[in-house]
Amino acid sequence: MPRTFFAAPAVLCLATTLGACAALPQPESSSEAPSSITAAVTESAPDTATAPVIAPASATSAVVATASADVAVIRPAAAAPPVSTPGQPRITVVLPTEPGAIKAAVQASVTRASKPAAVTAAATAQPVAPRALAPVKSRESGKGRTVAKAASPLASPDLWVRMRGRMALADIEHPRITEQLETLKRQPGYLNLFTQRARPYLHYIVENIDRRGLPMDLALLPMVESAFDPTALSPKDAAGLWQIIPSTGQEWGLLLAEGYDGRLDIHTSTGVALRYLRYLNQQFNGDWLLALAAYNAGPRAVQDAIKARTAEAAPVIAYPGLDTQPLVREVLATVDPADTTPVSQSLFWSLKLPKETQDYVPRIVALAHVVANPGAYGLKLPVIDNQPYLYRVDLTADQKVIDSITAAGIPLEDFSRFNPGFKQGVEPPARAYNLLLPREQAQTLVASAPGAQLVAPSRYTVRKGETLAAIARRHGVPSGQLAQWNGLNDRVALKAGQQLIVYPSS
Repeated sequence: MPRTFFAAPAVLCLATTLGACAALPQPESSSEAPSSITAAVTESAPDTATAPVIAPASATSAVVATASADVAVIRPAAAAPPVSTPGQPRITVVLPTEPGAIKAAVQASVTRASKPAAVTAAATAQPVAPRALAPVKSRESGKGRTVAKAASPLASPDLWVRMRGRMALADIEHPRITEQLETLKRQPGYLNLFTQRARPYLHYIVENIDRRGLPMDLALLPMVESAFDPTALSPKDAAGLWQIIPSTGQEWGLLLAEGYDGRLDIHTSTGVALRYLRYLNQQFNGDWLLALAAYNAGPRAVQDAIKARTAEAAPVIAYPGLDTQPLVREVLATVDPADTTPVSQSLFWSLKLPKETQDYVPRIVALAHVVANPGAYGLKLPVIDNQPYLYRVDLTADQKVIDSITAAGIPLEDFSRFNPGFKQGVEPPARAYNLLLPREQAQTLVASAPGAQLVAPSRYTVRKGETLAAIARRHGVPSGQLAQWNGLNDRVALKAGQQLIVYPSS
């Protein structure tokens, strides 16, 4: 049943537009056209079917409107849709009720006029090739914007400030995000718990995200997934900080064996989770909301929901010459052609997904809002130093892990706290392992275990005349990646004495 549309100005605009349409010449077709135009004005929910498509006499002069719960689009039609049968409404208009949606519909006719094909508002997300991250040029309201180049990781002593320079989700707005933000505002102690539990691991995760050029919002997933508990186990057999299930872990290269579970290994599970998230983002056409939903519910569940949503999408509505009418031309004249702000929303908000997933994604986005600007919500984040807490030590395959730890005098309780993937009392399979320890214990282990190597980011001081490419070659990393780590343009000359951060090549 159609719901009442309360936006009085929009209804007035619509009535005037339809009045203008009544003066248009009737289109000719093989079917007998009605002698009058009947307008049915409804607001359609995402899954509500609307009246059949009305065909124009000429595709070249038609204006096509597509509509969904999130956006309406007006554009020229490339081909005439099927002719309606007599007795059906001559024009059906579906209006969204969100503020600014009418302007968005008109804006779309300008910004998207170069796309002639008449399509429905909901499109199935298709896999795309990997794309390099680029600076933000405009805000994207639904998918998560592309991450811009940030300042050098060494620029701020506060880890939160460092994260704010590379966030992609903090601009997204939706009522379900607002609900999560209100919950956070009512529970300020949650953020203190968040900070306390994240403190030992967050810097290490941020460094790994920086190395890969991914958005910093992803560092917030472990808070929602496991509350930053590296030993967390779920009833669905998901484990670790990133709550990886066995099949996904093994598919992406994690070792699950007697004596060792790679899902609980902070280093290896972080690498797999970030690679998997990048893959999901590419699979869903750069839409981070869909990628996060797929991480929680599984990619097949999201793909099935998109197919179902596409099948139920609002049909195309067309009438010839609509864009030639005085009122429509007047409204179009108020649109700034230079304003290229996208009006599309992520499909996530209109998908039928499990309740857990519907809450999961907005919760992460709400945390991104708070991290980006806690003062805007009357909240305060305790400072986390932008300094490593954990250091990586690589052991060779011929070194026994527990024997090496014992010989270094490191208590097994301390070792297990940051390396829960190793089961006490069970020797893991013989292979090379990456261990994480606080600085002093890491240095002690390296000093006592022959062949052990301390692997950590280093600071490099630029000498006179050195180039970014030469420094990158010396450290075995791509020059573009070195530039990205330090928020630099790889064609800008370096200054003597300038500090650079260099991550290990692997």
